[in-house]
Amino acid sequence: MIKKLFVGTFLFALLCLTMVASVWAQIRVPGVVPGNIFTYELTSFWSSSDPSAAIPQNLLDMNKTDYYRVSISNVTGAVVTTQSLWHFTNGTETSTSGTINVDTGASSPPGAFWAIVAGGLGANDLLHPGGTDGITVNETVNRNYTSVARVTDHFLLTYQGSDSSNYIEHVDYYFDQETGMLVQLSDAKVYSSPAETVTIFWKIKDSNVWAVPEFSSVLILPLLMAATLLIAIAYRKKRTSIK
Repeated sequence: MIKKLFVGTFLFALLCLTMVASVWAQIRVPGVVPGNIFTYELTSFWSSSDPSAAIPQNLLDMNKTDYYRVSISNVTGAVVTTQSLWHFTNGTETSTSGTINVDTGASSPPGAFWAIVAGGLGANDLLHPGGTDGITVNETVNRNYTSVARVTDHFLLTYQGSDSSNYIEHVDYYFDQETGMLVQLSDAKVYSSPAETVTIFWKIKDSNVWAVPEFSSVLILPLLMAATLLIAIAYRKKRTSIK
């Protein structure tokens, strides 16, 4: 009887530990740390079948961007605090601070930088286990950014939206796998009445997290071999001269 009770207690404890481990495994953790800086270039495109329509002011502003810089100021649990600086070609700039929870996807305030996900995600991983969007990583691929090869998480989404009129939105995102930071974004809204397309692009152009290598890794071994050979020749000449 005691043996059966012990076995039952052990199995129950094992089940509890398994459930706890499963819950913890789903919690998303930021891959960024305070001091990380990411700089982007922004562009937009607009077209309309309405000859009297005018390009929206926010798209005009985007095309006057010199750079958009995001600095990570704090990380607490799943919450990342950012400081954003939008610098325009005429020398003016605006700054915004905000937070993003990489577990739930909730960001605040409206207009603050939101494009940060958890670090270490892989294909088919749920983006926000604590949220309700149900988005998963489509694939993990290697891409070059700032002349450096990076492993990225790729998201492709198409959904029906609505504001003053209905539209279909096509979203194509790439996030750096290690840090969870956005490296490339294409977001196109296609309206039907009147026919109109609004497309915005973001692409990273600089970061202090990764730098362009001074030497290609392919050259490291040949350079080491050449240096070793030169040292051996010099040593042999020295011994010969002594003799």
